[in-house]
Amino acid sequence: MDLDHYTFLSGVELECGTLLFSAQDTNLDIDDAPHTIFLQRNPMNEWSRRAHTRWLTAGVSKTPDNDGLSVINSWGRNVELMRDKNGKSDIFPEVDSGQETPWTVRFCKSIDGVSYAGGTGRHLCRKVAGSWEPLGPAAMQEGPQPASFDGITGFNASELYAFGWRSVTWSNHSGDWEQVEMPTNVILTDGDIFQDKIYIGGQIGTILEGRGADWIIIENEILEQDIWSVCAFQDAVYFSCMFGILRLKDGELELFKQLGPDMRTAMSLFVGPSGLWSVGASDIVLFDGTDWHTIAQSD
Repeated sequence: MDLDHYTFLSGVELECGTLLFSAQDTNLDIDDAPHTIFLQRNPMNEWSRRAHTRWLTAGVSKTPDNDGLSVINSWGRNVELMRDKNGKSDIFPEVDSGQETPWTVRFCKSIDGVSYAGGTGRHLCRKVAGSWEPLGPAAMQEGPQPASFDGITGFNASELYAFGWRSVTWSNHSGDWEQVEMPTNVILTDGDIFQDKIYIGGQIGTILEGRGADWIIIENEILEQDIWSVCAFQDAVYFSCMFGILRLKDGELELFKQLGPDMRTAMSLFVGPSGLWSVGASDIVLFDGTDWHTIAQSD
């Protein structure tokens, strides 16, 4: 399959080794023809184009229920990709949730087997029994506008952290949803858990470490570029930006992977059975814990 005219956005890896990616066709103008294309790569490195929708994805999340269900969410819609017992993936037609909202979805993420989505106006919701239900008090949507949640992370449904513009962060770690004071006011974009801590990245290379009400800024003298994705893998935490991938290991921050011919772009990180995946606009790259492998590139 020719991948030259695709821009890669995000992806997931199922337990069987099948990869599912959201992408866009560079031959189509995004403003004139909003669209998302879903690509599949099987364990034999065979690529196929599985579906096309007339809207843009906000992200991809994977849940362990229903034998490997993955959900791609955007503006209240979702496409379901189901892995059957034989390891094959089928894409079901677009499902209209009947829950169109005036706010725009900025992210979706699976935490402890539950899919969460959120976005502008600091709206937050989770998927329960096939339907999306709102989370948090009305006060979460109040305060200075415009406002948005750009990411979420946490240990489970009882300890979540949603964050975004102006570093406004809300958490239910104490039982009720309440705002958490952060030591910065930049936009926070993504986060993950590592051991017993939360790590969040944001604008100008900002990296936060903490849990509950206690947070610190991890000194970053390597770069001041915006961090777009945060992912824990094995014994370290990784942060992607337009310059490459940073690694925080044993308290030391380093530029772990710089962009080059084998990885020209880096944006979204995720972990699957094969290792740590980096999805960039033009590159899909795998770090297996020892070496980097370029899986796909487009022009």
